[in-house]
Amino acid sequence: MIWKRLRKIRSARRVAVVDHLQFSAGARHRLTNKHTHLSGDDVHLVEAATRQWFRLIARHPRAALSMPSLVVDDLWNELTLDAREYAAFCDTAFGRPVTRSSRQTTAAGTLATLSHARRDENCDPTDLPLLFRVDQALRIEHGHRYLADCGGRGQCFQAGDMICLQHISRPGKRLKLGGIRGDLAFHDGRHGYAGGAFAGGGTAEISSVGDGGGGGGGGS
Repeated sequence: MIWKRLRKIRSARRVAVVDHLQFSAGARHRLTNKHTHLSGDDVHLVEAATRQWFRLIARHPRAALSMPSLVVDDLWNELTLDAREYAAFCDTAFGRPVTRSSRQTTAAGTLATLSHARRDENCDPTDLPLLFRVDQALRIEHGHRYLADCGGRGQCFQAGDMICLQHISRPGKRLKLGGIRGDLAFHDGRHGYAGGAFAGGGTAEISSVGDGGGGGGGGS
């Protein structure tokens, strides 16, 4: 249908705006003031992860997304401080203002973000996309650290402060005799048992203001 084609074209244009986003020297400087151990290459990695986050918002304006990265959330905050430039970016990239909020991250929003980010990166269903691994890769203090799958069936084998994404949503059933496969679907399309509960994970989501419908993320 024509409207689907037009929507696809509009989405591609908005994603192109995100991909060409240039982060201001001021935003970079404020980020490195907060995370003093980051090198220039580290900052470029944070920028790449932030572009991934913005691509998700541009492609999925009605999705309830949750911010999975502390350092990306920090860079996002620094961008919003340049109010005029950020407003212009939102207008061209999203077609509406997109603001940060302090509502708690949800398990459902985190899983939706994970699914969309995996497709954005075209990575394996068991791998972590950049948005979910950048905090650990850059040793961000109090950052969020994830496991794609702890390997547990019937219970979650979390390690330390790691968040197991396979068992994030709800406690699972106990294992049946005779095997580990069952009728509770994993969120990556496989089938088995999920267990454990969502433990921690960020404080920033997004909400949208104005037309365009729905929240561009963040559990709107």
